Amino acid sequence: MTTNVDKPSRPGLSSGRTNEFTLIFDVKPGEGQQIREIFQKPGFKERSRELAARVGTLHDLRWVLFDDDKRLLFATNFDGDWDAYIDDFGAQVPEVFDAILGHVVDYPGIKDPSIKDFVVAHQTTAVAYFRSTPDATTKEIQKALRVQEAFQHLLDEAN
Repeated sequence: MTTNVDKPSRPGLSSGRTNEFTLIFDVKPGEGQQIREIFQKPGFKERSRELAARVGTLHDLRWVLFDDDKRLLFATNFDGDWDAYIDDFGAQVPEVFDAILGHVVDYPGIKDPSIKDFVVAHQTTAVAYFRSTPDATTKEIQKALRVQEAFQHLLDEAN
């Protein structure tokens, strides 16, 4: 006999094959500056692009400190399954999340078995969500850009 185990319901809206993902955390008292310093380190932006590329389903991400550095927003758009997306962060870029989220209240660590419960407890669903290319995955967009670049190179060589 096969048992069908339903996946838990996950917050977030979808647009085509893409999902929005919005988390809001309480920053530990007085630790907002430490979060800012992480983002201000030389080479952080370049390193972030490299790390984000490891999570192949990620479209974009943003971190926002607000309420006088008392709260932190993490918002992304991604392709595919919610659980796989969280697993990718733990497998591909754990050091980033532990460094930043170590400054928020009750963060268990990206490798902790309770991480998905922690994420769900801090996730909020957007009121509205729109994507300009809702049916194109990150991998498809990257492939199209590589094809376009190769095509332009061929055109340039023909001149």
